[in-house]
Amino acid sequence: MLSVNMPLNDRKKVDSIIAKRRQSNNLRNIPEILIPLWQIKMRERFGINVDREIARYIVIAAHEGGTWKKQRAMRKIEKLLVDRGMDLESSKKMAKNVIDISVGGGASEE
Repeated sequence: MLSVNMPLNDRKKVDSIIAKRRQSNNLRNIPEILIPLWQIKMRERFGINVDREIARYIVIAAHEGGTWKKQRAMRKIEKLLVDRGMDLESSKKMAKNVIDISVGGGASEE
């Protein structure tokens, strides 16, 4: 959190700078063509059918380097599965397996 003694105008400037930085560094700036390609890849290589939402997170994890992006993708996929009616434990296991299979190891649970 920012310093409490910082004037309100300075805090707004900092917030706007952070917001601009996040927009320019947005993870969703991936070519849309990669999503159906990864769906086909997952179906052909591993026999797994994934929908566009899950494929989007797989693409982000695969094309943006770093373990934390794999962990983020796992959490997002897990949330999607829970929202679709799966129990928490099964969704965690499935999300981890999908990311490990598609992107490779290195994604660890917290």
